Amino acid sequence: MASTYHSTVSATTGRPTVQVSAPGQVGHVTHDVTDAMTSRFLGCNERPLSIFILESRWRLFGHILRQDSQIPANQAMSGYFVTEGSKFKGRPLTTLPVVLIRDLSRIINSNLQLKSSHDLEHLRSIAQQRDEWTKLTARIREAAEASQSEH
Repeated sequence: MASTYHSTVSATTGRPTVQVSAPGQVGHVTHDVTDAMTSRFLGCNERPLSIFILESRWRLFGHILRQDSQIPANQAMSGYFVTEGSKFKGRPLTTLPVVLIRDLSRIINSNLQLKSSHDLEHLRSIAQQRDEWTKLTARIREAAEASQSEH
């Protein structure tokens, strides 16, 4: 009989873990894999996949913000901040704006945020200047790398 593996994030520490369950056994064993992952990335001179995805997300977001305001992606971003009716009940959904807000909140000493259409317009003006957008993306990446090294 084979064991099953499930990758997850610890609710108590926020660190990546792997849960191992074997058939016929009660419960499961959880292994913290942060140290093993960190040593693998350092040994290969590579960055974690989460950092690569973060950079790609912000490059794509900048590309979208530089496009015409009538494209569907820009309309969806603008529509996110239009409040019509009551808010959703239950657990907040993990949407692109929620992830972008979390990324921006990691930057220390920054007045940048993404909580209103005014903030979106401010980010749109930054995105028009590619060198400024690249600097912003680098600051977000560095903040994410710093928060990962703390865990």
